[in-house]
Amino acid sequence: MSAKKKHVAPPQKTNKKKGSLVKVVVEEDQGKWVSPDKGAVFKIDKAAAMPAIQFQIDTAQPGPYKWSWTITWEAKVSGLKESAKRGSLLKTFTEKGAFESSDKSWSVNLGKVLGGRLRVVVTAGEETFKRYVDIQGTNPPGADVTAFVATIADTEGLDKLLEQESHHKHFIDADGQPIVAFDKGYGMTQMTNPAPTYEQVWSWKENIKAGAKLYQDKQKAAKAYLGQKGRSYTPDQLRLETWTRWNGGTYHVWDDKAKAWVRNTTIQCDTATGNIGWDMTVEGNKGKTEQELHKRDNDSYAKPKDKKEENKWKYTGICYADHVDSH
Repeated sequence: MSAKKKHVAPPQKTNKKKGSLVKVVVEEDQGKWVSPDKGAVFKIDKAAAMPAIQFQIDTAQPGPYKWSWTITWEAKVSGLKESAKRGSLLKTFTEKGAFESSDKSWSVNLGKVLGGRLRVVVTAGEETFKRYVDIQGTNPPGADVTAFVATIADTEGLDKLLEQESHHKHFIDADGQPIVAFDKGYGMTQMTNPAPTYEQVWSWKENIKAGAKLYQDKQKAAKAYLGQKGRSYTPDQLRLETWTRWNGGTYHVWDDKAKAWVRNTTIQCDTATGNIGWDMTVEGNKGKTEQELHKRDNDSYAKPKDKKEENKWKYTGICYADHVDSH
């Protein structure tokens, strides 16, 4: 895939020295290059394949040439909404490599699907060459996501969960970078724990594979829980139990009288949200309706860290599963 014929502002670094009048310094290219263009932007395609990028220097110096590359991406909070403006920096991902070659050109092969700013440095005798490009991502069609999930065993229900988490979206189109949640959830599956690798953040397929492994673990635990003491359960119950465990907790309790698994009725959900609810056994919540509880606690939803003790709401996997099931 060829680069988009687009130039971007040169990469910049902030000068953090106190009292300095210099706020920004420009990171310069160096040497004469045949390709790629300075500041070119390349796209990982919708099938999660890396673009074709060829770096070629223009020099009369004989080889061998010493090549090195570094790719870096600053993961800043985005949410799901389309905007090129991002929030606080959560983590910086970096990988690098080096090799020696008699060729004046290098067809980029990082061994992985990675995006961000790729910097290449070449030493040819007394000459030094430096160039950078940006690598961005492309969202896959929803049908491609569904088809890919279907190739992975024991993931029934995962596709609907992905629709809930990210609407089958992996990148913010406005900047071509992966979705980053405030809680360090990355990409389509919003993986947080275990923390995803650089490639699992940038390749939507690897992101789903990692999410599928976690989903399978949650499903295995759900089967063990529902099947204890030889008890039976339905596919719907397994799905709800698995979805709950994806967000935390258990969905069902055993009803000895009915000899069946039933929803834990001590949890009242705020149906206006995705995963907020109340434990109705807590004194401050007893006897109140959903509407009364919502009115009492709604103002604190946006700032959960500032939640006061009297606000008895909590994030609950039961409400998460109910929300996914109803959409």
